[in-house]
Amino acid sequence: MIKPFLILNYLIKENLYAIFIISFFCCFLFLTIDLIELLRRSSSKEIPFDVILKIALLHLPSLFPIILPTIFLLSSMQTYMKLNKNSELSVMRASGVSIWIFMLPSILNCLLIAILYITFFNPLFSQMNVKFKSFESQYFKGSTGLHIISPTGLWLREIENKKEYVINASHYSTLDNTLQNVIIFEFGEEEKFLRRIDASKVRMSDDYWDLSNVSVVKINQTPESYKKMRMNFNLSIKKIEQNFRSADTISFWKLPDYIKNLENSGFTARKHKVYYHYLISFPFILTAMVLLGCSLSIRKSRTKNQFINIFTGIIIGIIFHFSTDVLRTIGMSGTLPIFFATYGVPLISIFFLLGILIHTEDG
Repeated sequence: MIKPFLILNYLIKENLYAIFIISFFCCFLFLTIDLIELLRRSSSKEIPFDVILKIALLHLPSLFPIILPTIFLLSSMQTYMKLNKNSELSVMRASGVSIWIFMLPSILNCLLIAILYITFFNPLFSQMNVKFKSFESQYFKGSTGLHIISPTGLWLREIENKKEYVINASHYSTLDNTLQNVIIFEFGEEEKFLRRIDASKVRMSDDYWDLSNVSVVKINQTPESYKKMRMNFNLSIKKIEQNFRSADTISFWKLPDYIKNLENSGFTARKHKVYYHYLISFPFILTAMVLLGCSLSIRKSRTKNQFINIFTGIIIGIIFHFSTDVLRTIGMSGTLPIFFATYGVPLISIFFLLGILIHTEDG
C-alpha cells in the first residue's frame, strides 16, 4: 500500500516545481509587456533605458494580484495533467487514494504563499510601489504635490508660483467643505522661510482658499491678525482626495492605522478598507484558482482536450478576475457591503468548484 505521506511529499514537490517554472515565465511576460508600454510612453521623452527598466521592475510587484492567480491556475493544471500523462494519478486512485489527497498539496502551497505574500512580501512591494509612483510622477507626469495623513491630521505640500507651502489641518468637515485648525508654512526660493499663517477655518474652492480668524507670523516681526484672508490655491478638496496615498502603497500592517487616521480627519477610507479586506481574501482567491485548475485537469483526457481545458481555464480565470474587480469597484462606491464586494466571488467560486469535485469523486 502506498503511504499517504509519500504521496503528499511527492505531489508537493511536483506542484512547487510547476509554480516556480510558471512564475518565471509569467513574471518575464508581464515585465516584457510593461517594458514595451513604458518605452512607448517615453518615445517623446529623453529617458535613459536603465531608468525605464528600473521603473518596470518597480512596477512588477503591483501586478502580482493578477500574476499570482494566473500562476496557481496554470500550475495546478500543469501538475495534474503531467501526473495524468504518466498515469500516476490512475495508479494512486486505484490504490484507494482520494481525490482530496491529490488536491491537498496544491491547496497547502497556495495558502502558504498567500500568507507570505500578505504578511511579508506586501510591505516590501508597497515600498517598491511608492518608488514606482515617484519615478512615474517625475519622468512621465511631472507632478509636485504630496499629501499625507498622519495622527496629527492632514499634511499637504504644494508649489505655487515658485513658492512652496507646507500645510497642516487637524480635521476636514464634509458638511461645509472646510478644513479646521490650519497651519500654513510659506517658503520662498532656496527654501527660505517667509511666514507662518494660522487659521481656525479654511473654506476651499477650486481657485482660492478663504481663511477665517487668521494670524500671520514673520521672522523678527510682530504677529498680525486678520478676521478674513484669501489665498490663491489651485488645490481643491477633490484634488487632495485624489492624491492621497493609494492603498497599494501602504503596508498591510500599517493599513488599519492609516484608515483610522483618515476617518479621524473626516475623510472617507472606504477604498482603503476594501483593499485591506481584498488582501485578507487573497488565500480564498488563490484557493479558488487551484480548485478550478484541479477540476479541469484531474480527469485523464487526450492531448486535444487538454488544450481545450487550458483555454477554458484561462477564460474562466479572466471572468473571475473581471468579476472581482467589478464588485470591488462597486464596493468602493458604497453600493455594496465590503464583505460581499471582497469575499463574495471567491467564496461562491470555492463552494461551486467543491460541488463539481465532489460530483467527480463520487461520479
